[in-house]
Amino acid sequence: MLPLLTAACLLLLAGESLAQLRDESTISTEGTQFVKPEPPPRPAPPVPPARPRTAAPRAPEPPVVKRPPRRAAPPPRYPSVVFLLDTSDSMLNKVPGKGTTRLDEAKSALSRVVQSMSRVTRMQLWTFNTRRKPVTIGGAPPGSFIAVGRPGLREQLARKIQGIRTAGGTNLYQAIIRTLDIFGAPADQPLYRSGQRFPVLVVISDGEDGGKTGHTLESVLAARRRYPLVTINTIGFHISGDEKSYQRLCRISTNPQGCATADNQQQLQKILESFYQPRG
Repeated sequence: MLPLLTAACLLLLAGESLAQLRDESTISTEGTQFVKPEPPPRPAPPVPPARPRTAAPRAPEPPVVKRPPRRAAPPPRYPSVVFLLDTSDSMLNKVPGKGTTRLDEAKSALSRVVQSMSRVTRMQLWTFNTRRKPVTIGGAPPGSFIAVGRPGLREQLARKIQGIRTAGGTNLYQAIIRTLDIFGAPADQPLYRSGQRFPVLVVISDGEDGGKTGHTLESVLAARRRYPLVTINTIGFHISGDEKSYQRLCRISTNPQGCATADNQQQLQKILESFYQPRG
């Protein structure tokens, strides 16, 4: 009896695959009577080793797109601006339809611009007629830039602007040449070259040079070439675009878009604000 049971068990083991469910779990038939005893089966031929399954070829990996590294945002650039205001006798001319003078409007525009300047802007204000004069603020020596954000400085500067007076002729060329030398201070050159500061000279005038100093337009252009990092902007105040004086001002400006005319205080203020604002 034992051999028959052993044979049955061998048969069951040989047919074990028939006792697998669809979910690949196996039912054990050992010790049951579900299988009819039969003679011992012939030795099964050796089963060749199963061939290793060849993995299905993988889809090629999408190419890795190397994105350029993000560039750090450039540091903000702020101006070191010098305003050069014409205070010759012609600035006393009355504005048509108003009881104010050209100088009154120019001073009001400058005062408003100072109030809206960025606190990190550095500036100087000079006037010129026969002579060039600094408007000193905060005890700083002439030719020194002041930070507009210093406490109380805006109010002090506004009072100084309102106190500006007129007298004399128009030594325009000499005033521009001497004012450009302000930007030659050795301590400021690294700031200008690196772009941390951009130097700007803004000239506001209603006339042309009186020809009393021996300086010419060519002299001004030569001085401009000595300071290639300085942007010169010129504004013809209460003069028309077809006047020779305005055309000469435009030749002095660094770029054509840096030359403009203003017919009133509001226009002058808007132009001045565009000159000192940081550029991208």
